[in-house]
Amino acid sequence: AAASTLKGLLEAGEIRKLDALIGKAAREGKLNVPFFNVLNVNLRDAAADVASNIKETDADTTEEGGAASRLQILQHVYTRCQEEMEKSIAPGLALLNRLLRQEQESIRKNLYEHYLTPQSNKVTTPDGKEIELKGQAPPMVKLDEFVSAISKTVEQIRTVENAGGTDRASAATMVESCRQIAKEARVIIGERYGVESDELEAFQQGLQPVFRPSSPDSPYIKGETASAQA
Repeated sequence: AAASTLKGLLEAGEIRKLDALIGKAAREGKLNVPFFNVLNVNLRDAAADVASNIKETDADTTEEGGAASRLQILQHVYTRCQEEMEKSIAPGLALLNRLLRQEQESIRKNLYEHYLTPQSNKVTTPDGKEIELKGQAPPMVKLDEFVSAISKTVEQIRTVENAGGTDRASAATMVESCRQIAKEARVIIGERYGVESDELEAFQQGLQPVFRPSSPDSPYIKGETASAQA
């Protein structure tokens, strides 16, 4: 089903039709973890094809252009699907998706600070001046919601892996990406709330079972089937 969904998107032919099909797929619940796993495999293969053609000095330029074009289309599909999903999913998961897409560490740092920490209370007057009020606005994404998003994502990755929907190496890479985001977020939370704060302690305790499972039957190793049977 995931492969046929992607095939239909790639055969759209034009951007407007593609965007409409992506919206339809989102409403029908087809932009799920298996779909993104299939999409990621295709992205990896397309990138490898481009790199291979570049290395071949006598490569057919038509073939090289075709590989590059396919990669660009897949990248567009990936970005648009993620954007569509973020319209309807919980704030914590939407933030996690943005962080997973963002390769630049400095931009990720800005996202952590913007969404996970209290913000200054400001109002803008009609003449454009900003007035800072007392107190701080609460974080745009609650820390427990972000912990839940990471936890559920790791569980879904393991579920797909154990169902044969992705290989062990790909699953390990995705889980490691989630781990890296958790580590980066922990640093920002410690800086803003304090290294001995209740917020940092709750964040660390919430993710400990995810990245340090106490049992081989943990849903963060076996997937959600193990969780349902528990």
